[in-house]
Amino acid sequence: MKSLPSILIVVLVAILVVCTGGQAQTKGPAGAKAIFDSGEGPAVRMSSGSGSVKPATQTAAAPAKEKYVGISYKLVLLRDDGRFDIVPRSRTFRSGERLKLLVRTNKPGYLTIMNIGTSGNTTVLYSEQAEPGAMVEIPKAGNFRFSGAPGTEKLLVMLSGSPNPMGAPVQGGQTMAQAPSAPPAADASAALPPPPPPGQADVANIPPPPPPGVMTASLAGGKDITLEDSNRTSYSVISPKNGWKPEPRGKKDIVLESRGGENFGVVPASYIEDGKILTLEIKLNHR
Repeated sequence: MKSLPSILIVVLVAILVVCTGGQAQTKGPAGAKAIFDSGEGPAVRMSSGSGSVKPATQTAAAPAKEKYVGISYKLVLLRDDGRFDIVPRSRTFRSGERLKLLVRTNKPGYLTIMNIGTSGNTTVLYSEQAEPGAMVEIPKAGNFRFSGAPGTEKLLVMLSGSPNPMGAPVQGGQTMAQAPSAPPAADASAALPPPPPPGQADVANIPPPPPPGVMTASLAGGKDITLEDSNRTSYSVISPKNGWKPEPRGKKDIVLESRGGENFGVVPASYIEDGKILTLEIKLNHR
């Protein structure tokens, strides 16, 4: 027969388990990685950078939840002996080193990835519909190799709910990066891809996208509406309908987290359903 103290201990443990379980269900997933993996989080305003989630006042019976969409990425350094290492974006790369970018999303959408080199040349590396959870290797064949003059390489990763004109082909089957630049006297928009036809996220009146260099300059100039994670990757929500500029509403609700070499950025899914684009800029320092 069990003693009274033993019975009390069992009862107290059972009560503790029930209470902590109820709290976990009420709060929901915390941090960008947890929200990225589950695809949902508390329907509250988030604070970025720390990955913390502050629940709003909710009824105990039915805590509110919201659907979230996000991008995860990591950088893979390829060694000459065949080994590879996951490295932070803050690393300074040396000439001759090789690199791959691994990207995945937690919801279906249209993923566009571009490289803006130190020379200013732009290459569309990927522009396809993304399957949730599928790892996308960039470049698909081969790898990046740092060469030439030291500087900063930029990777622009964009996730949208409809095809992104930034990665669409222009006339003649050339990509925007391959299209010859227009002469100064010509209409600069002639070298840009046209927006998708009406009916796709109500984009009939969206102006043509700016060149990627102008886009990244807009990100750099929008410190009050652009966030950075611990690896100094810039995140924002771009509004094509508002001249392709970052918007304050996006900053308010982006949740960021970096752990184990993988970086996560999530935002309420409704933010990219009306034509907006979750955008992140990765800067790679080369010496």
